[in-house]
Amino acid sequence: MPSLAQARRGLALGAIAGLGIYRPPAGAQPARRVTGADLRGVAYRVQPDQGVSTPALAAGAARAALRVADVRPSDIEMIIVGTTTPDVLWPATACLVQTELKLPMVASFDLYAAETSVLAALNVGIRYVTAGARAVLLIGAESDNQLVDLPGQGGRVHSRGAAAVLLTPAGDDGGVLSTTAGGAAQPDGNGDAQDRTVLRGLTEAAAECLQKAHLAISEIDVVIGEQSAPEITQAWSRLAGVASSRILLDEARYGSLLSAAPLTALYDAVQSGRLQKGMTALVLACGSGPTWAAACLRWGGGGIAEASPGVERRA
Repeated sequence: MPSLAQARRGLALGAIAGLGIYRPPAGAQPARRVTGADLRGVAYRVQPDQGVSTPALAAGAARAALRVADVRPSDIEMIIVGTTTPDVLWPATACLVQTELKLPMVASFDLYAAETSVLAALNVGIRYVTAGARAVLLIGAESDNQLVDLPGQGGRVHSRGAAAVLLTPAGDDGGVLSTTAGGAAQPDGNGDAQDRTVLRGLTEAAAECLQKAHLAISEIDVVIGEQSAPEITQAWSRLAGVASSRILLDEARYGSLLSAAPLTALYDAVQSGRLQKGMTALVLACGSGPTWAAACLRWGGGGIAEASPGVERRA
């Protein structure tokens, strides 16, 4: 387990032993959106013909991560799912994944923090790893099962997907270097005022992460921005002096993945060779609340895999 002195030298707090993603096939039936007048209870909205469920997506990503990580299921001491679209509030999505994969009966819970859910969960999980946990399973998952259009509201299309990482004690300099998460209890208002609050919080979170990691922004190879709010990421990049070529920002591809977006974009950066072993990444997220979170990591070369029904790609 890294000591406090090691953390002060900028060494990793924990390693990413495996990274897996799950994207349902293009032909998977989407959930039928319902309006307030159509509501007939939770059971109606989570039937098999209502689309791919959040627990199923989360379990698929977890399976992929487990296949490429040198981690025994019995070593997992915590399961956290960051999501904004749980099929049900009880039992937690993490408990459903735990049962589906027959994982140990350990602390399992969901963390709801809008678009920052998975980075906020990382901020929790990495603390347990540094405290001695053998492994923590962290998942970001989103589906369209729970989308309800109230009268007068337009429906925004959400993507379906999940990404998971297995966090383990650090073995070298690679892994999670620092994390932070925060929010405003009383937003300054709507529109531009709230955007200023989010931008200020995100700027402070990024600076705090870099300071904890003992890195300058010039030493970051790839910035994974908030995909659902590209204007906030771009405003931050101008303030920080970061060229757009160093930022992974693709709203069309990741914007509707919400809490699943950061780890999915991280997977794509590794898979495409944009983030290679020894390179550093700053991952940013912000969302409704308002909330913000950041994580700094050095890719250590952990296994990555993409799983889908009947097909798995492994690298």
